Formats: sequence, structure tokens, C-alpha cells
Amino acid sequence: MADQNGTHGSGATVAAMMTKAVITTSPETSVEEVAQVLHHHHITGMPVVDDHQRVVGVVSEMDVVRKRGRTVAEIMTESPRTVEEQVPLAEVAEVLMRERIRRLPVVRHGKLVGLISRTDLVTFFAQHQWSCVNCGATQRGLEPPESCPSCGSTVGSRLEDAPHGL
Repeated sequence: MADQNGTHGSGATVAAMMTKAVITTSPETSVEEVAQVLHHHHITGMPVVDDHQRVVGVVSEMDVVRKRGRTVAEIMTESPRTVEEQVPLAEVAEVLMRERIRRLPVVRHGKLVGLISRTDLVTFFAQHQWSCVNCGATQRGLEPPESCPSCGSTVGSRLEDAPHGL
């Protein structure tokens, strides 16, 4: 189970960085309306949910531009890949990059609770660092290093907020 910092075992999880206030749409929404929402909120896509907050699809700017249809149901990608909160960020990064997707809906018991995106992963990288519990040397990454690059210790690292600036 993830702790209050969103770490699970030795690495950070989706819970640490997911967006909780997710803009969603329904399958019945018109394509014109979803285009306006994407434009207004400066987002590139969003989950499509049913009346019970279950993810039934995702609709992206590319769906709006490339596909023909009057409703979201006619242009969305059905049965999208989802992820649960306790999944390590490094695993999510691998899925996003390998499958060339920008975002994954986050579910709990099948219902939408958040969204994790490539931007969230970059934010995590920029705002956090791993600190060696032996010598205090720091390193950035989505998961802790197996050994300290400075002292070689394999005792472990703790997740800390990184200093701001370059």
C-alpha cells in the first residue's frame, strides 16, 4: 500500500503525481462541444466516462481532427488502457513511451480517480530527488538508484523535495 508520500516499497507511485481534478466527457457529448472543452482548457485529450464514472474511452484532439462523427462515442478510442494508483511511476513511464500515448486514466475499483500524463512524470523528475541514506548524495529519477553513485552504498535512498532552480 502507498504511504502518504505516494511511495510504494522503494519507488514513487501514480498516487504521488496524478491529477485528481480530471476533466471528463460522456459518450453522448457532441464532437463540437468536446472540441470546445479541449480548446478552452488547453488539453489534448480526456477520459470518457459513463454514468457510474467507469472509463469507457478516451477522446483526443487527434480524434476530433481525424475522425468523422457527431458524438464522442463515434470518435473515441474504446476500452482504453488504465492504471491503478499503486503502480510505480517508472512502470507508467515505460507504458506511456512504449505505446506513444500522452495520458492514462487512473482507476480505483474500476472507477476514475485521476489521470497521469507524461507532463506529470516530468514534473515529478523536476521536483524530487533521491538522497542516499548513507552519505546524502542526491540523484534524480522516477525510481531510487540501486546503489549510490557517490559512495556505492546499497543501503537505500529516500525521496525528497528537490531544490528549486537550476
